[in-house]
Amino acid sequence: MHTAIRSLAMRETGPTTGAPFGSALDRRSFLATTAALGAAALWPVACQTTPARPRRAAGEPLRLGIVGVANQGGANLEKVSSEKIVALCDVDADYLAAAGARFSDAKRFRDFRELLADPALDLDGVVISTPDHTHAPAASLALRRGLGVYLEKPLTHTIEECRALAALARANSCVTQMGTLIHAGNNYRRVVEFIRSGAIGRTTQVDCWCPKAWCCGQRTPGAAAPARLDWTLWQGPIPESDYIEGIAPANWRSYWKYGTGTLGDMGCHILDLPFWALELDGPRGDRVTATADGPALEAVGCPKWVEATWVFPDAVPNGADPLILRWFDGGRVPPTVQELGGKDKQDYFGRFSVCFQGTKGFLMANYDEMLVLQVPDAVTPPTSIPNSLGHHREWLDALRQGATTGNGSPLCGFEYAAPLTELVLLGTVAYRTQRAVEWNRRASLGSLDPTLRAALTEPYRAEWEF
Repeated sequence: MHTAIRSLAMRETGPTTGAPFGSALDRRSFLATTAALGAAALWPVACQTTPARPRRAAGEPLRLGIVGVANQGGANLEKVSSEKIVALCDVDADYLAAAGARFSDAKRFRDFRELLADPALDLDGVVISTPDHTHAPAASLALRRGLGVYLEKPLTHTIEECRALAALARANSCVTQMGTLIHAGNNYRRVVEFIRSGAIGRTTQVDCWCPKAWCCGQRTPGAAAPARLDWTLWQGPIPESDYIEGIAPANWRSYWKYGTGTLGDMGCHILDLPFWALELDGPRGDRVTATADGPALEAVGCPKWVEATWVFPDAVPNGADPLILRWFDGGRVPPTVQELGGKDKQDYFGRFSVCFQGTKGFLMANYDEMLVLQVPDAVTPPTSIPNSLGHHREWLDALRQGATTGNGSPLCGFEYAAPLTELVLLGTVAYRTQRAVEWNRRASLGSLDPTLRAALTEPYRAEWEF
Protein backbone atom coordinates (compact mmCIF):
# COMPACT_ATOMS: atom_id res chain seq x y z
CA MET A 1 0.00 0.00 0.00
CA HIS A 2 1.41 3.34 -0.99
CA THR A 3 0.02 6.85 -0.73
CA ALA A 4 1.79 10.00 -1.95
CA ILE A 5 1.05 13.73 -2.06
CA ARG A 6 2.85 16.79 -3.28
CA SER A 7 6.06 17.59 -1.38
CA LEU A 8 6.16 20.61 0.91
CA ALA A 9 9.34 22.62 1.50
CA MET A 10 10.12 22.62 5.23
CA ARG A 11 13.37 24.55 5.55
CA GLU A 12 13.53 26.98 8.42
CA THR A 13 16.36 29.49 8.54
CA GLY A 14 15.48 32.50 10.59
CA PRO A 15 17.91 35.32 11.29
CA THR A 16 15.59 37.81 12.53
CA THR A 17 14.84 39.98 15.38
CA GLY A 18 15.01 40.09 19.10
CA ALA A 19 14.59 42.53 21.93
CA PRO A 20 12.48 42.99 25.02
CA PHE A 21 9.76 45.38 25.90
CA GLY A 22 10.55 47.79 28.64
CA SER A 23 7.44 48.30 30.75
CA ALA A 24 4.87 45.52 30.67
CA LEU A 25 6.14 42.46 32.47
CA ASP A 26 9.27 41.23 34.20
CA ARG A 27 10.60 37.75 33.66
CA ARG A 28 9.65 36.66 37.16
CA SER A 29 5.99 37.45 36.64
CA PHE A 30 6.07 36.11 33.07
CA LEU A 31 7.34 32.77 34.31
CA ALA A 32 5.44 32.86 37.61
CA THR A 33 2.53 31.52 35.62
CA THR A 34 4.24 28.14 35.64
CA ALA A 35 4.39 28.11 39.44
CA ALA A 36 0.61 27.99 39.53
CA LEU A 37 0.42 24.85 37.43
CA GLY A 38 -0.85 22.13 39.73
CA ALA A 39 -1.57 18.46 39.32
CA ALA A 40 -5.23 19.14 38.55
CA ALA A 41 -4.68 20.82 35.19
CA LEU A 42 -1.89 21.82 32.87
CA TRP A 43 -2.57 25.44 31.93
CA PRO A 44 -4.95 27.17 34.42
CA VAL A 45 -3.09 30.13 35.91
CA ALA A 46 -3.76 33.53 37.36
CA CYS A 47 -2.37 36.09 34.95
CA GLN A 48 -3.23 39.36 33.28
CA THR A 49 -6.05 39.14 30.75
CA THR A 50 -7.06 41.33 27.85
CA PRO A 51 -10.67 41.64 26.63
CA ALA A 52 -11.42 39.94 23.33
CA ARG A 53 -10.75 42.21 20.35
CA PRO A 54 -13.62 43.14 18.03
CA ARG A 55 -13.60 41.26 14.73
CA ARG A 56 -12.89 42.98 11.46
CA ALA A 57 -15.84 43.66 9.22
CA ALA A 58 -16.52 41.11 6.49
CA GLY A 59 -14.12 41.65 3.61
CA GLU A 60 -11.83 43.92 5.63
CA PRO A 61 -8.24 42.60 5.69
CA LEU A 62 -6.59 41.65 8.95
CA ARG A 63 -3.86 44.00 10.17
CA LEU A 64 -0.65 42.07 10.75
CA GLY A 65 2.82 42.76 12.09
CA ILE A 66 5.74 40.65 10.85
CA VAL A 67 8.66 39.99 13.20
CA GLY A 68 11.43 38.47 11.10
CA VAL A 69 11.00 39.20 7.39
CA ALA A 70 13.56 37.01 5.56
CA ASN A 71 14.36 33.33 5.07
CA GLN A 72 11.61 31.40 6.93
CA GLY A 73 10.22 34.77 7.97
CA GLY A 74 10.03 35.74 4.30
CA ALA A 75 8.19 32.50 3.48
CA ASN A 76 5.69 33.21 6.25
CA LEU A 77 5.29 36.79 5.10
CA GLU A 78 4.43 35.58 1.61
CA LYS A 79 1.77 33.22 2.99
CA VAL A 80 -0.05 36.01 4.85
CA SER A 81 0.50 38.78 2.28
CA SER A 82 -3.16 38.67 1.23
CA GLU A 83 -3.90 40.57 4.45
CA LYS A 84 -2.81 44.11 5.35
CA ILE A 85 0.86 44.14 6.39
CA VAL A 86 1.10 47.21 8.61
CA ALA A 87 4.45 46.62 10.34
CA LEU A 88 7.77 44.95 9.54
CA CYS A 89 10.54 44.22 12.02
CA ASP A 90 14.00 42.74 11.61
CA VAL A 91 17.38 43.23 13.26
CA ASP A 92 19.04 42.91 9.84
CA ALA A 93 18.82 46.26 8.05
CA ASP A 94 19.18 44.75 4.58
CA TYR A 95 16.41 42.24 5.11
CA LEU A 96 14.18 44.97 6.50
CA ALA A 97 14.87 47.28 3.56
CA ALA A 98 14.07 44.56 1.04
CA ALA A 99 10.76 43.71 2.69
CA GLY A 100 9.97 47.40 3.11
CA ALA A 101 10.45 48.01 -0.61
CA ARG A 102 7.69 45.51 -1.32
CA PHE A 103 5.34 46.56 1.50
CA SER A 104 5.97 50.28 1.27
CA ASP A 105 3.02 51.27 3.44
CA ALA A 106 4.22 49.18 6.38
CA LYS A 107 5.96 50.86 9.28
CA ARG A 108 9.49 49.54 9.86
CA PHE A 109 11.10 48.56 13.16
CA ARG A 110 14.41 47.07 14.21
CA ASP A 111 13.12 46.29 17.72
CA PHE A 112 9.93 44.28 18.23
CA ARG A 113 9.35 45.95 21.59
CA GLU A 114 8.57 49.15 19.71
CA LEU A 115 6.34 47.41 17.19
CA LEU A 116 4.26 45.74 19.90
CA ALA A 117 4.03 48.97 21.89
CA ASP A 118 2.61 51.03 19.03
CA PRO A 119 -1.20 51.34 19.45
CA ALA A 120 -1.55 53.20 16.16
CA LEU A 121 -0.86 49.98 14.28
CA ASP A 122 -4.21 48.57 15.46
CA LEU A 123 -2.96 45.02 15.05
CA ASP A 124 -5.01 41.85 14.86
CA GLY A 125 -2.07 39.49 14.91
CA VAL A 126 1.67 39.06 14.60
CA VAL A 127 3.81 36.51 12.72
CA ILE A 128 7.04 35.72 14.58
CA SER A 129 9.89 33.96 12.76
CA THR A 130 12.90 34.64 14.97
CA PRO A 131 15.58 32.34 16.42
CA ASP A 132 14.28 30.11 19.21
CA HIS A 133 15.70 32.15 22.08
CA THR A 134 13.54 35.18 21.21
CA HIS A 135 10.26 33.33 20.63
CA ALA A 136 8.95 33.68 24.18
CA PRO A 137 9.76 37.38 24.73
CA ALA A 138 8.16 38.44 21.45
CA ALA A 139 5.14 36.15 21.67
CA SER A 140 4.42 36.97 25.31
CA LEU A 141 4.14 40.67 24.53
CA ALA A 142 1.69 39.99 21.71
CA LEU A 143 -0.37 37.60 23.83
CA ARG A 144 -0.57 40.14 26.66
CA ARG A 145 -2.20 42.51 24.18
CA GLY A 146 -4.70 39.85 23.15
CA LEU A 147 -3.24 39.53 19.64
CA GLY A 148 -3.27 36.43 17.49
CA VAL A 149 0.19 34.85 17.21
CA TYR A 150 1.70 32.68 14.48
CA LEU A 151 5.00 31.49 15.97
CA GLU A 152 7.68 29.37 14.39
CA LYS A 153 8.66 26.03 15.85
CA PRO A 154 9.80 24.98 18.36
CA LEU A 155 7.39 27.06 20.37
CA THR A 156 10.08 28.21 22.80
CA HIS A 157 13.69 27.69 23.79
CA THR A 158 12.87 26.28 27.25
CA ILE A 159 10.11 24.23 28.83
CA GLU A 160 9.36 26.94 31.38
CA GLU A 161 8.73 29.48 28.61
CA CYS A 162 6.66 26.91 26.75
CA ARG A 163 4.21 26.49 29.61
CA ALA A 164 4.02 30.21 30.20
CA LEU A 165 3.11 30.99 26.57
CA ALA A 166 0.33 28.40 26.55
CA ALA A 167 -1.06 29.88 29.76
CA LEU A 168 -0.98 33.41 28.36
CA ALA A 169 -2.69 32.34 25.14
CA ARG A 170 -5.51 30.68 27.05
CA ALA A 171 -5.94 33.50 29.57
CA ASN A 172 -6.12 36.14 26.85
CA SER A 173 -8.26 34.11 24.40
CA CYS A 174 -5.69 34.44 21.62
CA VAL A 175 -5.80 32.62 18.30
CA THR A 176 -2.46 30.87 17.95
CA GLN A 177 -0.62 28.56 15.56
CA MET A 178 2.86 27.04 15.71
CA GLY A 179 4.65 26.85 12.36
CA THR A 180 4.66 23.07 11.91
CA LEU A 181 3.60 23.41 8.28
CA ILE A 182 3.52 19.70 7.50
CA HIS A 183 0.69 19.23 10.01
CA ALA A 184 -1.53 20.68 7.26
CA GLY A 185 -0.33 18.12 4.71
CA ASN A 186 -2.79 15.49 3.52
CA ASN A 187 -0.39 12.59 4.05
CA TYR A 188 0.04 13.19 7.78
CA ARG A 189 -3.77 13.16 8.11
CA ARG A 190 -4.07 9.87 6.28
CA VAL A 191 -1.35 8.32 8.47
CA VAL A 192 -3.17 9.45 11.61
CA GLU A 193 -6.35 7.79 10.31
CA PHE A 194 -4.48 4.55 9.51
CA ILE A 195 -2.87 4.32 12.94
CA ARG A 196 -6.08 5.11 14.80
CA SER A 197 -8.02 2.58 12.70
CA GLY A 198 -5.89 -0.24 14.10
CA ALA A 199 -4.67 -1.29 10.66
CA ILE A 200 -1.28 -2.33 12.09
CA GLY A 201 -2.73 -3.33 15.46
CA ARG A 202 -1.80 -1.61 18.71
CA THR A 203 1.27 0.61 18.26
CA THR A 204 4.04 -0.55 20.59
CA GLN A 205 6.99 1.51 19.36
CA VAL A 206 7.65 4.44 17.03
CA ASP A 207 11.07 5.32 15.65
CA CYS A 208 11.70 8.81 14.22
CA TRP A 209 14.87 10.01 12.56
CA CYS A 210 16.54 12.92 10.79
CA PRO A 211 19.93 12.37 9.09
CA LYS A 212 21.14 15.97 9.25
CA ALA A 213 23.05 17.53 12.14
CA TRP A 214 23.07 21.06 13.56
CA CYS A 215 26.17 20.64 15.64
CA CYS A 216 29.52 21.59 16.93
CA GLY A 217 29.08 25.35 17.29
CA GLN A 218 32.30 27.12 18.25
CA ARG A 219 33.10 30.64 19.40
CA THR A 220 35.05 32.79 16.92
CA PRO A 221 37.13 35.25 18.97
CA GLY A 222 37.72 38.59 17.29
CA ALA A 223 34.90 38.27 14.77
CA ALA A 224 32.90 41.45 14.15
CA ALA A 225 29.18 41.57 13.42
CA PRO A 226 28.33 42.93 9.96
CA ALA A 227 27.05 46.50 9.96
CA ARG A 228 23.66 45.36 8.70
CA LEU A 229 23.05 43.25 11.85
CA ASP A 230 22.21 44.70 15.27
CA TRP A 231 24.00 42.02 17.29
CA THR A 232 22.75 43.27 20.65
CA LEU A 233 19.12 43.10 19.56
CA TRP A 234 19.69 39.74 17.86
CA GLN A 235 20.80 38.22 21.16
CA GLY A 236 17.59 39.32 22.84
CA PRO A 237 17.29 38.14 26.44
CA ILE A 238 20.35 35.85 26.43
CA PRO A 239 23.36 37.21 28.37
CA GLU A 240 25.42 39.13 25.83
CA SER A 241 28.60 37.68 24.35
CA ASP A 242 30.95 38.39 21.45
CA TYR A 243 29.68 37.96 17.92
CA ILE A 244 30.05 34.49 16.38
CA GLU A 245 31.05 34.37 12.73
CA GLY A 246 28.36 32.82 10.52
CA ILE A 247 25.76 32.43 13.24
CA ALA A 248 23.04 34.09 11.14
CA PRO A 249 20.84 33.36 9.37
CA ALA A 250 20.67 29.69 10.41
CA ASN A 251 23.73 28.35 12.24
CA TRP A 252 22.46 29.58 15.61
CA ARG A 253 20.73 26.18 15.78
CA SER A 254 24.17 24.69 16.51
CA TYR A 255 24.50 26.63 19.79
CA TRP A 256 22.79 25.83 23.09
CA LYS A 257 22.38 29.54 23.91
CA TYR A 258 20.17 30.13 20.90
CA GLY A 259 18.94 26.78 19.58
CA THR A 260 18.64 23.13 20.60
CA GLY A 261 20.39 21.23 17.82
CA THR A 262 18.74 18.88 15.36
CA LEU A 263 16.21 17.50 17.82
CA GLY A 264 14.98 21.00 18.66
CA ASP A 265 14.90 22.00 15.00
CA MET A 266 13.20 18.97 13.44
CA GLY A 267 11.50 17.22 16.34
CA CYS A 268 8.35 19.34 16.15
CA HIS A 269 7.97 18.32 12.49
CA ILE A 270 8.75 14.60 12.67
CA LEU A 271 7.65 13.69 16.22
CA ASP A 272 4.44 15.57 15.49
CA LEU A 273 3.14 12.57 13.52
CA PRO A 274 3.21 9.96 16.33
CA PHE A 275 2.31 12.63 18.87
CA TRP A 276 -0.85 13.40 16.88
CA ALA A 277 -1.71 9.84 15.81
CA LEU A 278 -1.34 8.41 19.32
CA GLU A 279 -3.01 11.38 21.05
CA LEU A 280 -0.04 12.07 23.30
CA ASP A 281 -1.24 15.64 23.87
CA GLY A 282 -3.92 14.13 26.13
CA PRO A 283 -3.81 11.97 29.27
CA ARG A 284 -2.02 9.16 27.40
CA GLY A 285 1.07 11.36 27.26
CA ASP A 286 0.98 12.95 30.70
CA ARG A 287 3.59 10.69 32.31
CA VAL A 288 6.84 9.85 30.55
CA THR A 289 10.42 8.87 31.27
CA ALA A 290 12.97 10.49 28.94
CA THR A 291 16.55 9.40 28.37
CA ALA A 292 19.10 10.46 25.77
CA ASP A 293 22.55 9.48 24.58
CA GLY A 294 25.08 11.26 22.41
CA PRO A 295 28.70 12.44 22.23
CA ALA A 296 30.37 14.01 25.24
CA LEU A 297 28.40 17.07 26.31
CA GLU A 298 29.87 20.43 25.29
CA ALA A 299 28.98 23.73 26.93
CA VAL A 300 28.79 25.79 23.71
CA GLY A 301 27.89 23.61 20.75
CA CYS A 302 25.10 21.10 20.19
CA PRO A 303 26.12 17.45 19.54
CA LYS A 304 26.78 15.66 16.25
CA TRP A 305 24.04 13.18 17.07
CA VAL A 306 21.44 12.35 19.69
CA GLU A 307 19.44 9.22 20.39
CA ALA A 308 16.51 9.99 22.68
CA THR A 309 13.84 7.70 24.13
CA TRP A 310 10.50 8.52 25.73
CA VAL A 311 8.59 5.78 27.60
CA PHE A 312 4.83 6.33 28.12
CA PRO A 313 3.25 4.01 30.71
CA ASP A 314 -0.27 5.45 30.31
CA ALA A 315 -0.48 5.16 26.51
CA VAL A 316 -1.37 1.45 26.59
CA PRO A 317 -4.10 -0.81 28.04
CA ASN A 318 -3.68 -2.10 31.58
CA GLY A 319 -0.94 -4.69 31.81
CA ALA A 320 0.55 -4.01 28.39
CA ASP A 321 4.13 -2.92 27.88
CA PRO A 322 4.57 0.86 27.73
CA LEU A 323 4.68 2.76 24.45
CA ILE A 324 8.24 3.51 23.32
CA LEU A 325 9.04 6.58 21.21
CA ARG A 326 12.61 6.97 19.93
CA TRP A 327 14.55 9.68 18.07
CA PHE A 328 17.76 9.32 16.00
CA ASP A 329 19.62 12.17 14.29
CA GLY A 330 23.03 12.91 12.80
CA GLY A 331 22.96 9.77 10.66
CA ARG A 332 22.13 7.31 13.46
CA VAL A 333 19.94 4.50 12.09
CA PRO A 334 17.12 2.93 14.14
CA PRO A 335 17.86 -0.81 14.49
CA THR A 336 14.29 -1.79 13.58
CA VAL A 337 14.46 0.22 10.36
CA GLN A 338 17.88 -1.20 9.53
CA GLU A 339 16.61 -4.75 10.02
CA LEU A 340 13.48 -4.22 7.94
CA GLY A 341 15.48 -2.56 5.18
CA GLY A 342 18.02 -5.37 5.12
CA LYS A 343 15.30 -8.02 4.96
CA ASP A 344 13.36 -6.25 2.20
CA LYS A 345 16.46 -4.92 0.42
CA GLN A 346 15.01 -1.41 0.64
CA ASP A 347 16.50 1.90 1.84
CA TYR A 348 13.75 2.69 4.31
CA PHE A 349 16.09 4.94 6.27
CA GLY A 350 16.78 7.16 3.29
CA ARG A 351 13.18 7.19 2.12
CA PHE A 352 11.18 7.71 5.32
CA SER A 353 11.47 9.46 8.69
CA VAL A 354 8.95 7.61 10.89
CA CYS A 355 8.34 3.90 11.54
CA PHE A 356 5.27 2.80 13.53
CA GLN A 357 5.62 -0.73 14.88
CA GLY A 358 2.32 -2.43 15.70
CA THR A 359 1.18 -5.82 16.92
CA LYS A 360 0.17 -6.70 13.33
CA GLY A 361 2.78 -4.93 11.19
CA PHE A 362 4.58 -1.70 10.40
CA LEU A 363 3.78 1.66 8.83
CA MET A 364 6.56 3.81 7.36
CA ALA A 365 5.93 7.48 6.67
CA ASN A 366 7.54 10.74 5.65
CA TYR A 367 6.04 14.12 4.83
CA ASP A 368 4.65 12.94 1.51
CA GLU A 369 3.93 9.22 1.58
CA MET A 370 3.20 6.14 3.67
CA LEU A 371 3.94 2.45 3.24
CA VAL A 372 2.25 -0.35 5.20
CA LEU A 373 4.41 -3.47 5.71
CA GLN A 374 3.48 -7.05 6.65
CA VAL A 375 -0.28 -6.36 6.64
CA PRO A 376 -1.47 -7.73 3.29
CA ASP A 377 -5.15 -7.29 4.15
CA ALA A 378 -4.86 -3.69 5.41
CA VAL A 379 -7.95 -1.67 4.55
CA THR A 380 -7.78 2.06 3.90
CA PRO A 381 -9.93 3.70 6.60
CA PRO A 382 -12.51 6.33 5.70
CA THR A 383 -11.37 9.93 5.70
CA SER A 384 -12.17 11.49 9.06
CA ILE A 385 -9.76 14.45 9.20
CA PRO A 386 -10.66 17.07 6.57
CA ASN A 387 -7.90 18.33 4.31
CA SER A 388 -6.50 21.68 5.38
CA LEU A 389 -6.97 24.92 3.50
CA GLY A 390 -3.36 25.64 4.42
CA HIS A 391 -1.44 26.03 7.66
CA HIS A 392 -1.36 29.83 7.54
CA ARG A 393 -4.94 29.99 6.23
CA GLU A 394 -6.13 27.99 9.25
CA TRP A 395 -4.71 30.69 11.49
CA LEU A 396 -5.93 33.63 9.42
CA ASP A 397 -9.49 32.28 9.16
CA ALA A 398 -9.60 31.50 12.88
CA LEU A 399 -8.22 34.95 13.67
CA ARG A 400 -10.96 36.58 11.63
CA GLN A 401 -13.62 34.49 13.36
CA GLY A 402 -12.11 34.66 16.85
CA ALA A 403 -12.03 30.84 17.00
CA THR A 404 -9.61 29.83 19.75
CA THR A 405 -11.02 26.34 20.38
CA GLY A 406 -13.27 23.82 18.66
CA ASN A 407 -14.35 23.89 15.02
CA GLY A 408 -12.53 26.51 13.01
CA SER A 409 -9.59 26.83 15.40
CA PRO A 410 -6.04 26.09 14.18
CA LEU A 411 -4.94 22.48 14.65
CA CYS A 412 -1.51 23.56 15.96
CA GLY A 413 -2.71 26.17 18.42
CA PHE A 414 -0.62 26.49 21.54
CA GLU A 415 -2.86 24.05 23.46
CA TYR A 416 -1.49 21.34 21.15
CA ALA A 417 1.87 22.88 20.27
CA ALA A 418 2.99 23.44 23.85
CA PRO A 419 2.88 19.79 24.98
CA LEU A 420 4.49 18.74 21.68
CA THR A 421 7.31 21.23 22.18
CA GLU A 422 7.63 20.20 25.81
CA LEU A 423 8.17 16.59 24.71
CA VAL A 424 10.84 17.62 22.19
CA LEU A 425 12.68 19.83 24.67
CA LEU A 426 12.48 17.12 27.31
CA GLY A 427 14.74 15.04 25.06
CA THR A 428 17.33 17.82 24.99
CA VAL A 429 17.04 18.21 28.78
CA ALA A 430 17.68 14.49 29.26
CA TYR A 431 20.80 14.75 27.10
CA ARG A 432 22.11 17.91 28.74
CA THR A 433 21.51 16.64 32.31
CA GLN A 434 22.85 13.17 31.44
CA ARG A 435 20.07 11.54 33.44
CA ALA A 436 16.76 9.74 33.10
CA VAL A 437 14.02 12.33 33.60
CA GLU A 438 10.81 11.12 35.25
CA TRP A 439 8.23 13.59 33.98
CA ASN A 440 4.63 14.43 34.78
CA ARG A 441 3.26 17.08 32.45
CA ARG A 442 0.51 17.97 34.92
CA ALA A 443 2.88 18.67 37.79
CA SER A 444 4.22 22.05 38.85
CA LEU A 445 7.74 22.81 37.68
CA GLY A 446 8.41 24.23 41.12
CA SER A 447 8.13 20.75 42.62
CA LEU A 448 11.19 19.46 40.74
CA ASP A 449 14.64 19.02 42.22
CA PRO A 450 16.94 22.05 41.77
CA THR A 451 19.24 20.40 39.20
CA LEU A 452 16.42 19.49 36.87
CA ARG A 453 14.60 22.75 37.55
CA ALA A 454 17.65 24.72 36.40
CA ALA A 455 17.68 22.82 33.10
CA LEU A 456 14.17 24.00 32.25
CA THR A 457 14.92 27.71 32.13
CA GLU A 458 17.70 30.18 31.45
CA PRO A 459 18.65 33.61 32.80
CA TYR A 460 17.66 36.77 30.97
CA ARG A 461 19.89 39.81 30.76
CA ALA A 462 19.12 42.47 33.36
CA GLU A 463 17.89 44.94 30.71
CA TRP A 464 15.39 42.32 29.64
CA GLU A 465 13.65 42.40 33.01
CA PHE A 466 10.50 43.66 31.37
